[in-house]
Amino acid sequence: MTSARWPGLLACAALFGVTLASATPGASTSALEQRLRDLEAKDDIRRLLVDYGEYLDAQDYPRYAALFAKDGVWTGGFGTAKGPAAIQTMLEKNMGKPAPGFINKTKFHLMTTMVIDVSGDTARARSRYMVMIAGADGRPVTSHAGRYLDELVRENGAWKIRSRATYGTIPYREPPAPGG
Repeated sequence: MTSARWPGLLACAALFGVTLASATPGASTSALEQRLRDLEAKDDIRRLLVDYGEYLDAQDYPRYAALFAKDGVWTGGFGTAKGPAAIQTMLEKNMGKPAPGFINKTKFHLMTTMVIDVSGDTARARSRYMVMIAGADGRPVTSHAGRYLDELVRENGAWKIRSRATYGTIPYREPPAPGG
């Protein structure tokens, strides 16, 4: 090994040593454990937000509604519904029940820019969505886009949506009136 590489190797070793020192048992271990719990929670919540779009696109309303807490509230263009059963009914009323064997080949949601803040067994998230549809030539085109504001809760060990408000951005739609 040439002596020209020694300064770089020593710098890496020093950096690695500092990293190891910061991960030593004690007070810093519990901080690392908390960071790990928060990262795992954020990963679980991201998955929930993606599942939301996938279940909606698949018209799998029972699984979609099950993403909400037992007292979860959905607020958007269809109004407000509280609890998984009411949310499922709202979707079926406004979007229709899927045909047996339904496979969606005409639209999908893209969930993006998820920002998630976790505090123990609760969290807040904001994200954006775009809905892509098949254009006249069969190629995907953007139908509309908007944003979600979510409050989440860990219920029976799983993250659920406590409240979700959706706001159309393109085309712009006024936010729903409180309670309706």
